[in-house]
Amino acid sequence: MLIEQIIIMILRSGLMSKQRHTNADGSWYEGDWKNEKRHGYGTWIRPDGTKYAGEWVDDLPHGSGMLTMADGTYFKGEWKGGKRNGNGMLTYADGTTLSGTWLEGRYEGRHEQTTEKVDSCAELERTNWELQQKIAELEGGRQKKGARQITFAYLKRFNLVMGLLHFIQGSLMLYFALSIDQIKAFKTPVWSYFLEFNTDIMRLVTKPEQIGEVPFGLFVSFFLFLSALAHFIIVMPKTNSIYNRDLQKGINIFRWYEYSLSSSLMIILIAMLFGVYDIGALITIFILNASMNWFGLLMEKVNQYTEKVSWSPFVFGSIAGIGPWVVIIMHALGNADPAEVPWFVYAIIGSYFVFFNLFPINMILQYKKVGKWADYLYGERGYIILSLVAKSVLAWLVFSGVMQPS
Repeated sequence: MLIEQIIIMILRSGLMSKQRHTNADGSWYEGDWKNEKRHGYGTWIRPDGTKYAGEWVDDLPHGSGMLTMADGTYFKGEWKGGKRNGNGMLTYADGTTLSGTWLEGRYEGRHEQTTEKVDSCAELERTNWELQQKIAELEGGRQKKGARQITFAYLKRFNLVMGLLHFIQGSLMLYFALSIDQIKAFKTPVWSYFLEFNTDIMRLVTKPEQIGEVPFGLFVSFFLFLSALAHFIIVMPKTNSIYNRDLQKGINIFRWYEYSLSSSLMIILIAMLFGVYDIGALITIFILNASMNWFGLLMEKVNQYTEKVSWSPFVFGSIAGIGPWVVIIMHALGNADPAEVPWFVYAIIGSYFVFFNLFPINMILQYKKVGKWADYLYGERGYIILSLVAKSVLAWLVFSGVMQPS
């Protein structure tokens, strides 16, 4: 028995060792290592006082451990693969506690004040995310040269650049809409249809009445400015912290509210190009398209607390989004001579239809965690790029179309 214990100790001493590793940013780890990875028990500390002390497996917190924040808030409980998973208790600096079951870093318990407390976990989630970033650095597997890591700081800069690109294009379109006669003259009518009693035939008849005109170029610039405004709001200090906090929970409320306005305006302009002039139909198209985006927001809000993805909001949103296209296609196919429809109209509807459907594909890849989309921030960048390209293509196709000779 004694010989067996000695042999085990010799074997373990050959596989595991105690080391201290200090990073360039001043954070350090001291504890057990195995095969050049943290494995066993160890402590990781940042210069600001944030500290994790507990069990590690293959360079990740795994088992029992305690993560303490710089402000005194701490979580003590079970970890799995670098995330809180199992039973645990979160204690805030003011002494209040939140205990229960955690899954993949998210609180799953059912207690009073759950929503308030879970929202308050944002800072802890951010620290946990930073902890995993440090873990990745210590693995020794450096990213390939030229590869760009998507971080909150990167997305802030990216949003600023995208906002400037939208603003520049919106400004150019506004200038053209006000200075070039052909664009100024490109207007679509808006009609209202109501019932009126005809005394000659003694029955109700539909009476059309034009209630206005839409200066097309001007409205194209509006949805570009809406997008620019949303990006600029995101990079503001207070709103950027909200943006970053929500991204860690798999949510971007700014995106869905902006889309509900800008993309709905886009679809209305496309509908008018195909002859949808009824004010009632245009309002309905706007509401349906906005609802599709609100279902997108609901999709993210619902699934931040679920282990299995609930696709109901996605399905209902898709149904709402199909509605406007049914109306548009009916008007397009009902044209007596489709050959008379200008080429740029088909170019607009074809290109935008492609981009329009790439958005839900991006969402599916995010929730299926396919490849790089396993990182929510990668999908977020995808949304930003798709938004810029779709709106730019529509704006300049309209511009080139209205500039064609009559």
